[in-house]
Order: sequence, then C-alpha cells, then structure tokens
Amino acid sequence: MLSLTVACTLALGFTASSCSGTSLQTASSDPKQTFCVLLIAFRVSNDSLDTDVTSGDPAKTEAAVKRLVSQANTLQQRAPTDIVKDVTVASAFLGQLDGLFAKYGYDLTKLSADPAAVEQYTTINSAAVQASLDQLRAYGDLDCGDSAPSSTSGVASAASSTSVSAGITSSTLAASDTPAP
Repeated sequence: MLSLTVACTLALGFTASSCSGTSLQTASSDPKQTFCVLLIAFRVSNDSLDTDVTSGDPAKTEAAVKRLVSQANTLQQRAPTDIVKDVTVASAFLGQLDGLFAKYGYDLTKLSADPAAVEQYTTINSAAVQASLDQLRAYGDLDCGDSAPSSTSGVASAASSTSVSAGITSSTLAASDTPAP
C-alpha cells in the first residue's frame, strides 16, 4: 500500500526564531527580504511535517498541516512577482491536502487505508505541484541565500518518495499501514 509519508517539506517554513518580531521588523522595509524570511520559516515547518504526520497523533498532524496552510497563504500574499505563480500552486496544494486529511480526522492510518484517498493524494500531488515546489526550493536557495538543507522537494516528491512534496509521500502512506505501538 502506498505510504503517504509526510514529505510535505515544501520549501517554505516558519519558525519562532526565524520569524521573530525583530526579524520581520527588520525585513519589513524590503518586500523581498520579508518574503525570504517567511519562506525560510516555511521550510522549517515543512521539514518537521513528516515527524508530525507520522507521529500517530491526529492533533499533531492537524496542527502541522494547518500551520503550513497558514504559512503558505501568508507567502502567497507576500510573494514577489517572479515566484507568485509557484507559491499559488503550492498554497492550493496545501489547501487540498488539508481537506483530504480533514476527511479522515487527520489520521494518517485511516487515510492511507483508503485506496480512494491515496489516489486523491496522488492526483493532487501533480507534476505541476512538484515543479512549483522545486522552484520554491531553488528560489530559497538562490534568491534568498538559504543553503540549508531543505525538504521543499519533500513536499511533492514525498508522495513519490522523493523529497519535494507536501510532506507526504507514498512511503509515508505505506508506513502508516503499520499500527502505532
């Protein structure tokens, strides 16, 4: 069975340290710098998504997915014109992912046990989504100067057991087939 792993490591991540009031205040005078701070924070959140989703705790999964959706929406509002299309695609994907998880009470085991849900995930995690997530990762690396390892590719590729995906991959779904201790 597919392992809907949480490769939802989009290329965006929020962290308290990266997005502290001071960081945002400093960056607020330069829109691109503000976007970069938000993008790096999004990466951090995305990088922790797999752990939260595979924890077996629906409350943790819901909180993690909702956090990413919120961060993606903020990124979409702040995105420079050269990356806005990719942010929009990633944000839409995360919204659809949230809806899919909500149908199953944010329980990865239930979601991965339903072939229709696995198929829906495969459908929403399209090549276009993967390409946009790759672009976000590249933008963070090149335009924002963030060379830290990122699982941006984990968001979309996670579904394909790569690393750019919404933090959910086929392997995550498969892993959820194993009952939690």
